[in-house]
Amino acid sequence: MNNIPYIDILILAMVAIFIINRLRNTLGKKTGNEHDLADKFARRKSDLKESSPDNVSKANFDKVSQENSRQVFHENPSVSKELSKIHKIDPSFTVDEFTTGAKKAFEYIINKYSDENIKPLKKLLSADIFKMFDKQINTRAKKNENLDVSIIGIKEAKIEDASIKSSIASIKVKFSSEQVQVIKNDKGKIISGDGNQILSIVESWFFSKDLKRKDPNWILEKIEESN
Repeated sequence: MNNIPYIDILILAMVAIFIINRLRNTLGKKTGNEHDLADKFARRKSDLKESSPDNVSKANFDKVSQENSRQVFHENPSVSKELSKIHKIDPSFTVDEFTTGAKKAFEYIINKYSDENIKPLKKLLSADIFKMFDKQINTRAKKNENLDVSIIGIKEAKIEDASIKSSIASIKVKFSSEQVQVIKNDKGKIISGDGNQILSIVESWFFSKDLKRKDPNWILEKIEESN
């Protein structure tokens, strides 16, 4: 009876040794290389580079911005730079569309001026140009004369210069056109000029626009004879 506690302790010790051996077989032994394996695993993970969506989007945006900044708007670098500034403020601006609109304005303004009906031009002309046209028409009216202009065609409409200050853009366009110009009296008889003579007219028209305004029209500020 006195040996029973000793036997119990011995049995418990054997059970403990058995459990320890099983745990060692299941979990394995430390080899001293655990840190090396951890480092290798960490390096393997770091080699897998991922680009965040924000970074990719920004890269694409920067690429588009750079392409726009390199866009050539004119053969003259200084003019191209100014036109680029206009495009930056008003992304809808293009040289082709502006030139097309300028040609239409050229024909429309001359036709209305020839018809002595400049009221519809008030939104297309600066105050100075409108007053000049009105004065010339009134001067001829006092003489019972009328300037009859027929546009045969526009040979060229080329941007020669451009500038922008604050939000005000200015563009100079050189027009080379063929016209027939005669002055008639109140009976329709030609008193000056030749109805069969086609004249080569070269003029520079200066247009301006406040890019912050919603009005799409460019205003004719000045007309100069050109070579």
